[in-house]
Parts: sequence; C-alpha cells; structure tokens
Amino acid sequence: MTVDGLSCGVRLASPLDGAALASLFVQLGYPAEEVGVSLELDQSDPAREVLVACLGEAVAGVLVWHRLQPLHLAPAWGLISALVVDEGARGSGVGARLLAVAEERARAVGCSQLELSSSLKREGAHRFYLAQGYLERPKRFVKVI
Repeated sequence: MTVDGLSCGVRLASPLDGAALASLFVQLGYPAEEVGVSLELDQSDPAREVLVACLGEAVAGVLVWHRLQPLHLAPAWGLISALVVDEGARGSGVGARLLAVAEERARAVGCSQLELSSSLKREGAHRFYLAQGYLERPKRFVKVI
C-alpha cells in the first residue's frame, strides 16, 4: 500500500519507537512519555503485540493487541487495546492496514475474533470500525480499583 507516494509497511514495534508511540498516544488524550513507552516495549509479553505502521521511515500509526485464552472458552480471541493513526495520516488507509495485519496475526495464532472498545465521543472512529466489518456489541462494565 502507498500513501502520497510512500509505501506503508507494518512491523513489530521496538523500544526505539518509544517517542513516536508516546506522541501518538498523546494525540488521543492518553498520558504517555517516551521513557515509559520504551520500557514497556522492552518487556517481553507473549500475549501482546505492538504493531507500527510506517510511511517511509516515519511511524504513522500503532495498534496494540492481546491474545486472550479463557479457561472456559475456546478458541482464543484478540483484544485491541489501542489503535492510533497520526492526525496527518488519518483517512489514508493506515488504520485499515494495521487492522488487516492484526487480524492476520490473530488468526494465525488461533484467535476466532478481535474485539475493541471506543469512547462514545469518537464517532468518526465508530464509522471507521463499522466500515472495516466490526459489529457494535454494547454493554461493558468497568470498575476502577
């Protein structure tokens, strides 16, 4: 895939991506600092993948997904905990490319579905997810502990 003449590749993130990913998370209102993100990326977690989309050499998006294998259910499923595309690259196909790669990778490790949540105020994101084939399944309960 190309955007404005630049190829869009997707790869696993490395600790060297900390600054770029922190900047992306801040764009959506999540507090993030380069050092903290880099340290998290340096920690091995076999149930988590952090994918970055690059336009040329520049990081244009990030998707974080987790493989869940509940004891009482089979098969496993994936949970997307973050998907952010740089404001300047939104609408260019970067988010769709990240989702497609995450779906391929989740399927390859035996996941039957991917799910995510999105704030009620992010109506543009909701339209994007629906256009990508995701279905709305309301009702989620959260308790801050």
